[in-house]
Amino acid sequence: MSARVAPATGLQARLTVWFARRLYGDPMAESTAIFARHPALLRWYGLFNRAVERPRAVPEPLLHLAALKAATVVDCAFCIDIGSEHARRAGLSDEQLLALHDPEPSGLFSADELLVVAYADGLTRTPAVADDAVAAALRERFGDRGLMELTYLIGWENLRARLNVGLGIEAGGFSEGRVCALPASAATASVATEA
Repeated sequence: MSARVAPATGLQARLTVWFARRLYGDPMAESTAIFARHPALLRWYGLFNRAVERPRAVPEPLLHLAALKAATVVDCAFCIDIGSEHARRAGLSDEQLLALHDPEPSGLFSADELLVVAYADGLTRTPAVADDAVAAALRERFGDRGLMELTYLIGWENLRARLNVGLGIEAGGFSEGRVCALPASAATASVATEA
């Protein structure tokens, strides 16, 4: 599928793309140029993105894990691509990326990671489900601020992923040649095939 909106090409768009490349690398250029079609929305998108992604109460690797899990549930190719790369840089192994849809039996995830995956999975489903026990365990572990940070980030990843799907933005090549987490639909299909 190709993007449903043509990339912007004006001076402001070129400057925005240049800035995005400096922050995130070349694979971010095409999606940024598409979002630059609406400069006011892009500006607010960028500001909110920077605020939500800054770790405070929750360790950064767990934030990347939460965003990646949400991306796999929504099935956003771009978000899975970039999320897999960020999670890998934050310390997740290829085995963990591939076991993300059935993490408990894999034995590859810590207790904190399992809580984050369960919370992200529940909040990204339709309808969303916030398990009281999982939320309480996260609040006990990371405090009220930590639970707020995770909730905002998971909600934000839902929006980013659904924007990319709606606009037809495909994978950018962040994880090219490396393992990527599987979308939930592919993971479910492979389990059904094995049965």
